[in-house]
Amino acid sequence: MPKKRVLVIDEESAFTRFLQDDLEQREISVACVYSPGDENGATAFAPNVIVADKETLCQTNASILSTFDPVERKLPLVLMTGTDRKLYHGSAPSLRTGKSQIVATIAKPFEPNTLAELIDQYAVNSQKANLDSEYIKALIASDRLLDNLVVEFQSKHALADGRVVGYEALSRLKTRRAISPATIFSAATEISLEIEATLNVFDQVMDLASSLRKSRKGVPVSFNCSAILLTQPDFVDQLFARLQQAGTVSGMVIMEITEENRVANIKVVAEVCRMLAGRGLTVSIDDYGTGQSNLDRIAEIPFTELKLDKEIFWAFCNNRVPITVLSSIIDFCHMRGAKTVVEGIETSFHLEKARLLGADHGQGFYWGRAVPPQYLVKDWCAA
Repeated sequence: MPKKRVLVIDEESAFTRFLQDDLEQREISVACVYSPGDENGATAFAPNVIVADKETLCQTNASILSTFDPVERKLPLVLMTGTDRKLYHGSAPSLRTGKSQIVATIAKPFEPNTLAELIDQYAVNSQKANLDSEYIKALIASDRLLDNLVVEFQSKHALADGRVVGYEALSRLKTRRAISPATIFSAATEISLEIEATLNVFDQVMDLASSLRKSRKGVPVSFNCSAILLTQPDFVDQLFARLQQAGTVSGMVIMEITEENRVANIKVVAEVCRMLAGRGLTVSIDDYGTGQSNLDRIAEIPFTELKLDKEIFWAFCNNRVPITVLSSIIDFCHMRGAKTVVEGIETSFHLEKARLLGADHGQGFYWGRAVPPQYLVKDWCAA
């Protein structure tokens, strides 16, 4: 059965970021409208309930309520307000709601479970499929994809003692945080958009790595790069130019090569990695345990870190993959002088299992979610 789909109309804030993450964990899909131009994506998202800040709606986005396809009944609309401390159902102060019907008003801030209960009560699942790819296409068509990309950073920890040993840059669509970069940048997306987005992430990674070093918290910061990009001369040339301008980056930045469905010439990728390593860029193999090219990647690419994908790690935790499968990979990495990282550590049980494998580092919600860079460096100011 399709998940409930909630459209949030509000200003971007820590509260709305948290709200998105919380509702998605409850199997409720969320999309947001923060700025003019996001309406195309909102229409493609096809919500079955709307949650809107009353002031934001009145000032800028009230017209969006009239853009959705006709439905059998008006879309339920929950108004968020910072003045009325009571939750009430039914009538609310006058507002042109188009094809929507105000069903409740709640005061901000509120607990997500309060909103989740309203969604369960008023949202009606439609039979229309909601494809993330359609949402991405709508953003691209309205030239809103790159403007909606933000970079957050998740910590990486030593399994032995829990200390922070690095951070990974994660690209997020601020209006649809649950969509993975692999979905955003697929074969259907122009490679030029992926090049621009990846170089933007790299610039922010360099800023954070430099700030961490200045604040004496010097740990490496990593960014994701699809293998297909490393076969694109335009991207490689621009990346080399940035490394040359930065000077020494040894020990500061890690490039994580991600697994994907697009086929890249692994020998070309390996040669580019060797040249980048000569510029001080550390190479990591990401998502090990997924896809079809894992053996080629670890045989050809000169990596110094390998990350075990959370799905294969969870399969081990659930006794569906024997310990020998993962421990042999970890032993192989250690023989090559490479570190290993277990992804998807969310509980103390996961932590125990990761330590049992003999891996070096771990990453996951057990230590917290990804956060904007200003949460990591005091007086953060990007260059």
